[in-house]
Amino acid sequence: MDSLMESYEQQFGSLTADITSKIGKIPNVSGKEKVTIIENVEKLMDETRELLEQMDLEVRSLPVTERQKYQIRLKSYKSELTQLEKNLKKSKIAFSDHVHAREELLGDETQNSEDQRTRLLDNTERLERSSKRLEHGYQTVLETEQIGAAVLDDLHSQRQTIQRSRERLRETDAALGKSSRILSGMMRRIIQNRAVLVVVGIIILIVIIVGIYFAAKK
Repeated sequence: MDSLMESYEQQFGSLTADITSKIGKIPNVSGKEKVTIIENVEKLMDETRELLEQMDLEVRSLPVTERQKYQIRLKSYKSELTQLEKNLKKSKIAFSDHVHAREELLGDETQNSEDQRTRLLDNTERLERSSKRLEHGYQTVLETEQIGAAVLDDLHSQRQTIQRSRERLRETDAALGKSSRILSGMMRRIIQNRAVLVVVGIIILIVIIVGIYFAAKK
């Protein structure tokens, strides 16, 4: 029985020494290696707990005269394992804090990068919208200029048309004045001709009457 307990105690010493060594390495490594060491330490502690359970069972089966001695040792071993668990917990907390700080730092950098990217996209969109508005405004100016040029051409054409119409009206007025004068002259000649015909008719009528009178008298 003593040899079995001695074997358990040797295993316990080997496990705790390995655990202590690996816990001491945790602050000096990082990344995946640190995670691997922590996982190995946790497995070794599980083995140590199982070993202590086996030792507890063996101690319970010992005679009363020997049991108290090993119970004191077992209690010391359990205290040692508890201290190792605390040391591992401290290392894990420190590691978690480091990782958390690193994640926060990376998160802040990522957030800043995302904010910068968002601002850059917003600025790009605003520039595109401004460029489109400028292009639309320039297009509107060109269209307005074309419309203005067309209106000026139309006004110029209408002005020329009005000038030609005025010239035609002047020519027509002149022609009408000339025609009026011609018609007036023609009317005067017609009246004069009619007057002459009336006078001639009257003279002929008088001659006929006189002729008839003398002819009747004879």
